[in-house]
Amino acid sequence: MDLRLNLRIALLALLSPVLHAAEFVPDDPSTYVTETLEMTGEVQNPLRFTIDDLKRLPSYDYKAVAAACGGDVANAEYKDYRGVLLRELVQKAALAGDDPKGWKRAYVIAHASDAYIALFSWNELLNTQIGDGVLVVYAQHGEALPPESGRIALVSGCDRHAGPRHVKWLKSIELKTVPQ
Repeated sequence: MDLRLNLRIALLALLSPVLHAAEFVPDDPSTYVTETLEMTGEVQNPLRFTIDDLKRLPSYDYKAVAAACGGDVANAEYKDYRGVLLRELVQKAALAGDDPKGWKRAYVIAHASDAYIALFSWNELLNTQIGDGVLVVYAQHGEALPPESGRIALVSGCDRHAGPRHVKWLKSIELKTVPQ
């Protein structure tokens, strides 16, 4: 991938909260619902998870991870989510290549089926408190997520403002590196 494309991705990630500032509610949310999550990009192990696959992995409660990092646990919209830490999925996919410093240039793009994206750096996910609260969620209040949220979504519980990196209808996680 060339530098221009990387810059476009970074700019899009910065503008995504602005572009989606008004809550997007489609006429038929079921057209965006995803039942699987793919791990793609510069990975050693391209992975595909169904909701049942995600449920078999170690799971976390949103309130617990958000409380651990001082996130907003009072916000009713985010209460009672259940999911898998994004960093654990990224580690399972593993960065491709043999450059021991490759992880220092790695970033993660969460893609939704409505073209919304959220961006995280590898260092942010693995070396900061923020990574303790980024969940790929599949349940809320003990039930499957409703179509308005998608069957799979992403929430970032340690962000000051959780909305910009709340990805409904999550379809893929892409692992990339900034070229040297």
